[in-house]
Amino acid sequence: MFMSFLKRLGQSAIATIAIMAVVFLLMAVGVLPFESNLVIAFLIGGAMLAIGQAMFLVGIDLSILEVGRRAGTRLMRMKKIWLILIFGLVFGFVTTIAEPDAQVLIAQITSFNPFLSTWLILSLFGIGAGLFVSFALFRVLKKVPLKYCLLVLYAIIFILAIFAPSEYLGFSFDAGSVATGTITAPFLLSLVIGICSVRSGSTKDDNFGAVAIVSTGPIIAVLILGIIAGPMASAGVETEAAVGFVPILVENIKDVSIALSPLLVIFILLQIFILKLPLRQAVKALVGFLISYVGLICFLTGVFYGFSPMGTFVGENLAGLGTWLILLLGAVLGFLIVFTEPSILVLAGEVEDVTSSLLKKWVIYLALGIGIAISVTIGLVHVVYNVNLWYIILPVMAVAILLSFVIPPIFTGIAFDSGGIASGAMTVAFILPICTGLSGIINEGNIITEAFGLAGIVASVPILTIEILGLIYMVLDKKNRRQHDKRNSNNDSK
Repeated sequence: MFMSFLKRLGQSAIATIAIMAVVFLLMAVGVLPFESNLVIAFLIGGAMLAIGQAMFLVGIDLSILEVGRRAGTRLMRMKKIWLILIFGLVFGFVTTIAEPDAQVLIAQITSFNPFLSTWLILSLFGIGAGLFVSFALFRVLKKVPLKYCLLVLYAIIFILAIFAPSEYLGFSFDAGSVATGTITAPFLLSLVIGICSVRSGSTKDDNFGAVAIVSTGPIIAVLILGIIAGPMASAGVETEAAVGFVPILVENIKDVSIALSPLLVIFILLQIFILKLPLRQAVKALVGFLISYVGLICFLTGVFYGFSPMGTFVGENLAGLGTWLILLLGAVLGFLIVFTEPSILVLAGEVEDVTSSLLKKWVIYLALGIGIAISVTIGLVHVVYNVNLWYIILPVMAVAILLSFVIPPIFTGIAFDSGGIASGAMTVAFILPICTGLSGIINEGNIITEAFGLAGIVASVPILTIEILGLIYMVLDKKNRRQHDKRNSNNDSK
């Protein structure tokens, strides 16, 4: 366990240090002023963020992933589809409301609109995700092609977006990208793998795509909220620095306890009625849950105390720079984000495996890095020039859906799942505050309309880069097959 923690800490620390190094470089060359109190908070927040993320991920490995695999296997052996769907609904709800990325995003949106209730939005995320976890499992059980599901779901999303107030468009896509984060995505992937391992006729294609479907649930839920509630007004940017460390820590202890309590109750009920793990394994899972609890508190405290205030500070001070410098910085930070998400390592290994090493891990990292760099740059263009989010999201998703009918099916699932993985903690904890800080200085309109949507953009563009890899794989695979057939033909002629 300790070695696993050190490995996770190394991954988190490298990513955090890389982001911090960019900020300190900007201060060193005079682009950013040096604020000692903010810098100290940034250093403390960075350390807590790295340690908290490492603890959280180790705990998830010991608890959520193991429970997901075993639950999927046991539920399939019970041969009751209705029970699997109810389980997906309930577990999708409780894992989503515990998502750290979702909590960070909601804190951002409520800081600009205090009329929105944190728990109302979190419940909407949970209901949307829970319903679509059930739908994702139903798709796997009934072998419905993923491309048709995505076509219908995104058609519904864009129809709803026509009628929803513009303030909800960016927020809704941000919601979809963060709701399938470090808890929901690993659990869902492990649950689907567990189901497919005992279901006859399953292929590797079935292991992917569930995250993509679930991410549409919160998007639809937020758009429906917008249609019902009507327009919302921004309360403006809070430029002053932050609250003290202790009040933030106490608030996070309370919020995390409330958010994770349902997850603990569900695990206990599963253990009693379905899983029935040996005592040693059950205790191990509970220890993992406790580690995740402490890690999540550390992570969120680091975000709210140090990283988000620094992100806002950076955004406010970038407003006086030339546009090309702002966009260049966005591209650099976007490329670095690829190293902040440990889940990308899992995705890269899976792609290398299913393509028989034809596409290497470093190719996946490079493709996602380029995709996220482009995404953040486009997001800053959206803020600086106040580009309507429709002109970004609609064509990207339209092309992505069209390509899903061309590339091998497994790449459709991998590509759309990569969107939820790519837009993670650092996007909402640091890059989004940069956008809100920048927007608050250069724009006089509604910040919710002008700044939000970044996480949604970051979740969409990498889909295209992975699909392009799918096209490359398809071409290379056909070439290899032709060469193989030619060699066989020559051997037969001899």
